[in-house]
Amino acid sequence: MSTLNLSVLGFPAVNNDLTVEVRDPQTLNVVATGRPFLDGSIRIPKLDPGPYEIAVLHPNLALPVLTRPIRVLPVGDTAISVLIDPSKFRNTPIADIPDANLGPVRDTAGSIGETVLPLAQKQPGESIRAADWNAMASGIRDLSTAVGELTRLVTPVGHDHPELTAKIDEMTANFSQLLDTLSAAMTELQRQIQALRFRRQVDDLISKAALDPATGPGKNLIDIVNQLDLNVTETPTRFSRVARGAGVQLSTTLGQVLDANQGNEQLLNSDAVKNLGQTSDLLRAATSTTYSAELEQQRKTDRTFGTGGLFQAVQGGA
Repeated sequence: MSTLNLSVLGFPAVNNDLTVEVRDPQTLNVVATGRPFLDGSIRIPKLDPGPYEIAVLHPNLALPVLTRPIRVLPVGDTAISVLIDPSKFRNTPIADIPDANLGPVRDTAGSIGETVLPLAQKQPGESIRAADWNAMASGIRDLSTAVGELTRLVTPVGHDHPELTAKIDEMTANFSQLLDTLSAAMTELQRQIQALRFRRQVDDLISKAALDPATGPGKNLIDIVNQLDLNVTETPTRFSRVARGAGVQLSTTLGQVLDANQGNEQLLNSDAVKNLGQTSDLLRAATSTTYSAELEQQRKTDRTFGTGGLFQAVQGGA
């Protein structure tokens, strides 16, 4: 048995709330769990040597903060450091901008009204003295200044609210990050579903053609499925490259099986051969470079086989 020494770096403020899960990379069953100390260190003993996947979880986030494949060494302790992204926890409150003081503007407008009020009592034919005219002109000037000050205090230049702009930008970035995370998680789930369906098709052909799963074409078919299983967490570009290679290998191996069973009309016309032929075509057509494009490709696979991969996989497992 070996011990895993893990250090969580990047955002010490949340270390006390994190939970680390050590999972089996094939079944995703949780093998061990632990909570780090305030410095981010955590020690998980009694692990069998071999490959694992670690997932760092936070109670306020629906998805793991990060997942990463690791390997526990057979000799000595295995020390690993992981870096979490602080932006996953960012939720800055809207800045509290002090209210504008409109008292001086209000007082100025009131004094202007009191100043020009006597000028509103002129009678027809009464002369307008220079002092009266100057008082009115001065009141208009003061009113113009007060209105200008009011627009500066109440409405920022360009009608911009920097505190709201900053918050909206942050929310947009958080939403984009969440969308990217969800797209990656959904794509990886679809990959696993399609791989399960592919494995069922391979098992069906091995059974109908009486192939030995330990040698020859039977083993080759199983190895092709295993390739897809081992790369479900890769980027769309990398997974597409693996899928195309698997499609070519599947086509070659399927051809070998058909050549060896030329007289078996029941096998040649079976759904097992037809389904694997369609799967080979779909795998070779994998050219996605983004998660959204790959999800659309996976939907095309579902439409080709007439039902969701999850349903078929569950039925096949049953």
